[in-house]
Amino acid sequence: MLKNKTSLLVFFCFLLFPSFICAEEVIKEWRPPDDGFDWVQLKNKEWLMGEIKSMYKESLEFDSDNLDMQNIDWEDVTYLKSARKSSINFEGIGEVTGVLEMSGDTIKMIDGDDVKEFNRAQVISLTPAGGHELDLWSLDWTLSLNVRSGNTDQVDYTTRFSTRRRSARSRVLIDYIGNISKTDAGTGELVETINNQRVSAGWDLYATRSFFWSPFFGEYYRDPFQNIDQRLTAGAGLGYTIIDTGKVEWNVSGCPAYQSVRYISVQPGEDDTITGGALVLATEYDHELTSKLDFIFNYNMTAASSDLGGYTHHMLVSVESEITSSFDFDVSLMWDRVGQPTTDAEGNTPEPDDFRLMVGLKWSI
Repeated sequence: MLKNKTSLLVFFCFLLFPSFICAEEVIKEWRPPDDGFDWVQLKNKEWLMGEIKSMYKESLEFDSDNLDMQNIDWEDVTYLKSARKSSINFEGIGEVTGVLEMSGDTIKMIDGDDVKEFNRAQVISLTPAGGHELDLWSLDWTLSLNVRSGNTDQVDYTTRFSTRRRSARSRVLIDYIGNISKTDAGTGELVETINNQRVSAGWDLYATRSFFWSPFFGEYYRDPFQNIDQRLTAGAGLGYTIIDTGKVEWNVSGCPAYQSVRYISVQPGEDDTITGGALVLATEYDHELTSKLDFIFNYNMTAASSDLGGYTHHMLVSVESEITSSFDFDVSLMWDRVGQPTTDAEGNTPEPDDFRLMVGLKWSI
């Protein structure tokens, strides 16, 4: 009898109310089981099962069991549950570790019988806790290659390598750019005309959702055609996030620095190694134009004394178009400038500006 009454009640529910109302209530009431997977629910009520990788800059990186790696706007996430412990950096509180369950604006961090509640507006970043070290790292590698043969043989080669280590409270950044060009200039023998190498590294600590500070920033640069055998820059400073919407991110930073430059050759009576103070300013702008198209602008300038090169800068503008989840088509423009180049022992003064247009393939893991 009870079973018949229940069936009759469900029948009248669908007769008296639109069916999508009843269906929506069922969806809201369902919660994922403890099955060893992480779960995320989106605004459109879709569920994804897989593994939480990280949440930085209002973007959740989630490795879906069926859809592979997904970058989801944080504002589109309505429910999130982790199967293992997560580490979350809360603004004004610090790092908290526990099993994560977020529903709406409430976040629960569960550690055994200890349950703590927070507001999702306090979240700066999150990562899985106690996992493999490799889970905290990401890597991008871009290769641009141009080979010409005929009346003039020429080989242009550019490689860019970028790796990041992200925890709930900090990030480590390591970037490398190398450019090499060789041409025969009609002589039949390839002669090197471009060879510059740049390695930069930084360590950022998140203080709030907007402020971060860098206990260390360093850069190594070499360009024999700019008469620079070695240029080392090291410093510490502060940074601020101006815009962070998930689709648009704009950071600025600055730091006092120590710089040392060793020149390949100099005029008689001059020192080939110069050291001194400098001011480094940088900005990073990343705009997700569409789901498959990104615009990235990076600019780094250094102000120093004239014998260190004066005003120098490194600018890189890129447009990346997604081919697959791991590969992007990359078009980039690079502009390096040394405001006051140093004349070598033979009286030759390098040009202050170097431009390079690169078309290549980017691989991300």
